Amino acid sequence: MPDDSVQKAPKLAQKQALIHDSVTEVKEILRWQEENSQKISKILGKIKQNSNGVLLPEIDHYQGTLQYPILNEIGESVLNMGFLEKLSHKKLNLLERFVYNQFLICPDHKSSFLVNVRLCCPKCSSLDVNKLHLFEHKICGCIMEKTKFVDLQKSDSLKCPSCGRMIKQPEKELRVPATWYFCNDCKGKFDNALINFHCKEFDHDFTIHDAQVVTAYGYALTNGASHMPLDNQKLKSEISKVLIKLGFTVDENHLIKGKSGHDHNIDIYGNNVKDQTVFILINETTDSEVDSKIIQIFDTSPKIALIIGLASITEKTKAIAAKYNVSIISSQNISEIISETEKILSNRIQKLDGAQSK
Repeated sequence: MPDDSVQKAPKLAQKQALIHDSVTEVKEILRWQEENSQKISKILGKIKQNSNGVLLPEIDHYQGTLQYPILNEIGESVLNMGFLEKLSHKKLNLLERFVYNQFLICPDHKSSFLVNVRLCCPKCSSLDVNKLHLFEHKICGCIMEKTKFVDLQKSDSLKCPSCGRMIKQPEKELRVPATWYFCNDCKGKFDNALINFHCKEFDHDFTIHDAQVVTAYGYALTNGASHMPLDNQKLKSEISKVLIKLGFTVDENHLIKGKSGHDHNIDIYGNNVKDQTVFILINETTDSEVDSKIIQIFDTSPKIALIIGLASITEKTKAIAAKYNVSIISSQNISEIISETEKILSNRIQKLDGAQSK
């Protein structure tokens, strides 16, 4: 009898190889995510803000391409669908791919999507084919071709060729019991025309059986993408660099006592030789958390206060923040946050300096 362990060995080796490949694939996709974190954050933000969470391709029929122009905004080729495919990988689950459209193209010339549909005679292959309809006059029961119902005196009117009545309401007085096709070359009549395709760019026909199918994919943000957390440590580090550049000493997770006697934790605290204080608070969830941070600012009275967050913030909350001179940045992209932070801080510091010099 054969040894069971010998029989099981190849299967075990195959399973181990599959597991190894799967682990390697996951490591690779996570490495790619880390290397492209800023691009990923930016494109997800763009899809959410500019495309309402759904990204659709632009189809260039002349060049035979599917383009995603939003990729150009992160420095990638508009043809690089692979970038979007990685974001839809089950491990990341940031985008969900779906079929947006499918169309047929020439099997020999795939560089062009310029294709026409042609009706042909199944007997002689002529293109000179007309579609015919039978009309039935419900009142008298006359059944004839549509052309027989055209009034010879008034070409835009219909008249029953049998009883002579004018057809005033075609949709109510007539029925279409059948349709068929007529070839003007061989005079043949047939129930179904032959459907062929014509490659416009290279001027030749091909059949539906030879046609190639192109699938155009769209991408939608998943819940995971909508709530993707900011890299807080990296964000704090980059903002601290901005404050240092502007002449501030910086302390992260700074504890300060408010006028109410309560202690408040400030994500990034800055102070300069002019005793100008900057409080930067990082918000990750909802408007209610923003409200609590505004209370913190009101209780501690810094010279400059800035709230940064991933979550969208309502106009009502922004209005409340403005009332207390609190600047708000709502973005999913660290580069945009840093740029906006430096701009706001520079303007606010300039105003403070101008006020103190008076």
